Amino acid sequence: MNTQLIERLWLAFFPRRCVWCTGVTAPTEMLCPDCAEEGEKSRYACRGDRPRSPANCHPNSRATETVAPTQVLIACFVYHSRARRILLRLKFRGKRNLAHSIGYAMGDALREAGYCDDDLLFCAVPMTAAQVKKRGFNQSELLAKTAARWLGCAHATLLYKARETEVQHDLPAPQRAQNVAGAYAVIAPEQVAGRRVVLCDDICTTGATMQACAHMLEQAGAAQVIRLAFLRTEVQAKKMSG
Repeated sequence: MNTQLIERLWLAFFPRRCVWCTGVTAPTEMLCPDCAEEGEKSRYACRGDRPRSPANCHPNSRATETVAPTQVLIACFVYHSRARRILLRLKFRGKRNLAHSIGYAMGDALREAGYCDDDLLFCAVPMTAAQVKKRGFNQSELLAKTAARWLGCAHATLLYKARETEVQHDLPAPQRAQNVAGAYAVIAPEQVAGRRVVLCDDICTTGATMQACAHMLEQAGAAQVIRLAFLRTEVQAKKMSG
């Protein structure tokens, strides 16, 4: 069955939720009418590999980050916004049904940025088996699958986490890259070679985790890695764009 049809059937029974207040919103909108004005002010969409025309850029884009030539970073909202609440409900209260609305928003952000093509292959930043068992799911995997289905694109589990790492948010920024160095590996390089890959995560802070994963995908021959997150910390973005 067509994956986009599956998501639209889901919406017939479970309406799309506003990622700002979790109230019901239109099937094509990430924000409800009551939250649209406030929410749009905290939108965040970053691109990094090619110039974008004003028509293709979100008007409230906060920064254009300098990343590797084959990489792009796009996010929906800044971290310190009301959008954080819906993500916390998914991650720590087990509200897995909210992954659909968050994943739709991520797919919409990718489309707004002009990177939505049929040949994209979606994957997620992996967790160890112990981490998945503790939480019950990998939220980034849920978001990657939903965004892929929403856009009619392919999804695959391309990466695995080879070892445990310290919790990133407990570490100062300079130590985060070292913490995740060598922690991720590609499962089947032949699935990656020549593909344009969308690497999904729920939050991008310093970018160290996504960078480590993107590096392994590039080493396996990915033609391009598009990093897609729901939330992006604005402090780091200002530092990179300043």
